[in-house]
Amino acid sequence: MKYDMKQNLQTIDAAFTNHYRGLFEIQQSVKNQLVDYPFDLSKTEITDAIIDRMMAFWFFNVRNNKEILGREINTTSADFFTETCLLFLKSYFEKQHGIKVLSERNITKGSVIRPDISIWKDNQLVAAIELKVSDGWKGGTMLPHLIEREIQIKSLFPNAYFGVIAFWNFFDTNIEVWNSKYFGLLKFDKDNNHQRSGASIEQLIKEIEKII
Repeated sequence: MKYDMKQNLQTIDAAFTNHYRGLFEIQQSVKNQLVDYPFDLSKTEITDAIIDRMMAFWFFNVRNNKEILGREINTTSADFFTETCLLFLKSYFEKQHGIKVLSERNITKGSVIRPDISIWKDNQLVAAIELKVSDGWKGGTMLPHLIEREIQIKSLFPNAYFGVIAFWNFFDTNIEVWNSKYFGLLKFDKDNNHQRSGASIEQLIKEIEKII
C-alpha cells in the first residue's frame, strides 16, 4: 500500500492504535459472558481457550518481531500466559465457588512469596499455581526450583494445593504427580504440529476442588 499524501503519521497508525484500544472492550465482553457460562470439566474448553490465546499472541508477536521489526528476541510471553490463565481460572472459581483468585499477591504479610496465581477462601490460601511458558534458562534446575517453592508455600499453608502449569511441557509424563500437580499443555514439536500432552487445566481444577 502506497503512502496517501492526505494522511499524517497518526492517521496512518490509527488502525493499529484503535484496534489495540478496542481489545479492552473485547476482553470485558468475554469476562462478562463467562459470568454465566456453563463450564463443563468433562471437556477441555478451558485448556483449548488458553492454547488458542497463546497461539494468537505468538502469531502476531513472532511475525511482527521477525518479519517487520527484525528483532532477534521475541516479546516476552510469560505475562500474557499469566493473564490468560488468570482470566479463565478467575471466571471459573468465582462463579462456581465464590472465592478469590488473585495474581502476584504476597501469601503472608511481609512475605516475598507471590505465586503467579493464588486462590483464597476466608483469608486462607486454598491453592498456589506457578505458571511457566517453558523451562527457559533454568533448564534442568527448574524442577528443584519448583519443589523448593512448594516447600516454602506449604511451610506457611500446609493444606494448600500446589500446582504448576507449563505451556510447553518439560515434565516427565511418567511421574506420579503428572496431570495432578504438574501440567504441561503441549509438546514443543514443530514437525508434528505441537501435539497435546494429555494434561489439562480442567484436571487441575478438579484437583483444587478436592480440598475446597
